[in-house]
Amino acid sequence: MKDINLPHGLLAAVAECIYAAPGGQSEFELIQRLDKDFPQVFPKPDLTDPLLLFQHHFVLMHALYRLQQQWWRQGKGLLEIRPLNICFRVEVSSTEQALSQDLSLAEYYLDWRNLAREDSASVDALLTGFWKKLLDTERRPEALETLGLPETANKDEVRQRYRQLVQQHHPDKGGDPAVFQEVQAAYESLTVGMKR
Repeated sequence: MKDINLPHGLLAAVAECIYAAPGGQSEFELIQRLDKDFPQVFPKPDLTDPLLLFQHHFVLMHALYRLQQQWWRQGKGLLEIRPLNICFRVEVSSTEQALSQDLSLAEYYLDWRNLAREDSASVDALLTGFWKKLLDTERRPEALETLGLPETANKDEVRQRYRQLVQQHHPDKGGDPAVFQEVQAAYESLTVGMKR
């Protein structure tokens, strides 16, 4: 894979920033460090434009996954890439390396065609989906309480309890419309992205 699509010196700048934070750093902290120490290599975009911000993120993630593959092949160690912690570890087993990689993300960010595929509308949809999922995760305890379910409830239990409460509180059957709406909102919150 050629560096032709990356800003000149970006891989070396990212590597230096990673080595400078042995305890790890978030993607945001890495971007700040690059902006401070290497502004000519990776200039900060207009942060009010979601498409430019996404493109900036994509290029950085591409560089990180390139380094991850390169360092692993060279036997240097493992570059763990998570939004809240990008960390390089020298000593790591092959089992740990296999378990730590999300190959679908690596494949996505290593394919430059994905950068070209995204436009303002698709980036807006990605951001909306991300925030909805985050808010639904934060609302999970309250939604479970509304349905009268424990934290360990799975999708089938949520669905079964929802059906019971809908029968009980449906306005057409004499139920309270406000309670019915709360039950519906709780169910929708719990079933978005919930695993079986």
